[in-house]
Amino acid sequence: MVTTSTSSSTALTERPYDLVIIGGGINGAGIARDATLRGMRVAVFEKGDWGSGTSSKSSKMIHGGLRYLEHGELGLVFESVSERKVQGRVAPHLVRPMPFLVPIFKNSKPGLELMNLGLWIYDSLALFRSPRLHKTFRGAKAAELEPLLASSGLRGVIEYYDCVTDDARLVLENILDARGHGAECSSYTEVTRIERSADRRVRGVIVRDLLTGREEAIAARALVMAAGAWTDEMADRLEVDLGRKLLRRTKGVHVVFPREKLPLSRAITLISPVDGRVMFAIPWNGRTVIGTTDTDFEGTADEVHADAADARYLCDSANQYFPAARFRAEDIIATWAGLRPLIADDDAKDESAVSREHEIFVRDDGIVIIAGGKLTTYRLMAKEAVKKAIGWLARNRPEVDLGRLSRPRTKRQPLPGAVGMERPSPKAVSRLARDLSDKHQIGIATCEHLARVYGVRASIMCERIEQEDDAGTPLQPDLPYVWAEIDFAVSHDLARTVEDVLSRRVPLLLVGRDQGLDVCERVAARMQAPLAWSDAERARQIARYQTCVADSRRFRAG
Repeated sequence: MVTTSTSSSTALTERPYDLVIIGGGINGAGIARDATLRGMRVAVFEKGDWGSGTSSKSSKMIHGGLRYLEHGELGLVFESVSERKVQGRVAPHLVRPMPFLVPIFKNSKPGLELMNLGLWIYDSLALFRSPRLHKTFRGAKAAELEPLLASSGLRGVIEYYDCVTDDARLVLENILDARGHGAECSSYTEVTRIERSADRRVRGVIVRDLLTGREEAIAARALVMAAGAWTDEMADRLEVDLGRKLLRRTKGVHVVFPREKLPLSRAITLISPVDGRVMFAIPWNGRTVIGTTDTDFEGTADEVHADAADARYLCDSANQYFPAARFRAEDIIATWAGLRPLIADDDAKDESAVSREHEIFVRDDGIVIIAGGKLTTYRLMAKEAVKKAIGWLARNRPEVDLGRLSRPRTKRQPLPGAVGMERPSPKAVSRLARDLSDKHQIGIATCEHLARVYGVRASIMCERIEQEDDAGTPLQPDLPYVWAEIDFAVSHDLARTVEDVLSRRVPLLLVGRDQGLDVCERVAARMQAPLAWSDAERARQIARYQTCVADSRRFRAG
């Protein structure tokens, strides 16, 4: 990292980065990867863990945007289904096809025939290259697909395919790839000030490591703000005049139930009978997830949690579709809540009507701001943001040799877990699991889990499991995570805190029946030596994680 004294505005004397990126969510990570693969000198700073904001609080889907057809956003649907295919190719271990059902009841709007037509349009926009084309089921066959789905008044069910993902790991692998190609990537590092030249253009930033307190000055030719839901707050703090409020932030809450409460083999697309919003019931990591809400949010983005009203709304909505499940707030294992950074639109009638499109703003002072958008199309947004940043550099930084930059490669360049995988696909991931099981004499269930999460990098953990007796021991009896993953999170996956590990690397916070509280002390003890923690720091890490769990349970307070 370029470091200098921060005592004066003349301290930025080292060779500057072409781009400094603020924000390590999916947009910041994607931009860092795109720019680095082109040959740019890049530094990215995230004040928390990679993907710890909105990017790890999604519905865990890479989807074609079926609901956008309702608003006539055909361009967004085409873009989404195209990117769904790209993501399945560059990260088949993280982006997997899943069947979705749309149940159509008497008096449903749209009805069965219109929904069937809409899905033919959906398949055609995917150029008929969806994992499978949609099918329509009626009568007894429709009721048999998911036995717990309400059958009274059921006219039919349409099955279509989208993809599910591990959103936190998608962010992480983009960061790992950017880092592997030369980017400087610093988590728990906050940009505290923008340094400017006499003409008010950006010349660098001051950053502070929030875990050590160390400050550094970083020279930069241009700055990208990829702060997501924090965009307006960050602009105020860094004295960047936006002229108006850019975002309309809406809160999305998901609740997690034990699988036995609602054992699904497919995801179900629901229309909430409470307010008509689209939501989902999704089988995920051995649990069942119900979500999401979509309500306006005011306040700081650091304080977003599920409340009792959110839990009640999701239970009431799901109970209309699955009456035998009898969902109650007391049955909820865990929650997560995030903010959608939607572009402010005064004409939108309600939260769900706000467009999921993004906007990129290029300022005269060398700051590029990206806002809005969605997980599925992050790669295209990153490509566009880097292109606009290069355009500004070409016009304003003649000293930069842009001729050295190559064309973008993210459309075909695999993410780290797929590097070297022959014909990347779900079948290739399954072959990898079988090969690992045969080579290392490890149970196939463990190898399938590791291959689906880490791709080809799973071999590192399999070698450790061979060598250490406890490395292959499960952390929980009903979940696939093993202790080797805790060590890997620290040694290879950039984890710096217990929360990093148990919230996003091995997400017991979201799926553990005790949300990881039962193992957090052992996890902290395992992390202590490699991270050189004192006993006092280990105790602080445990306490911080306990607070994190308490925050996720705030809805229980009523």
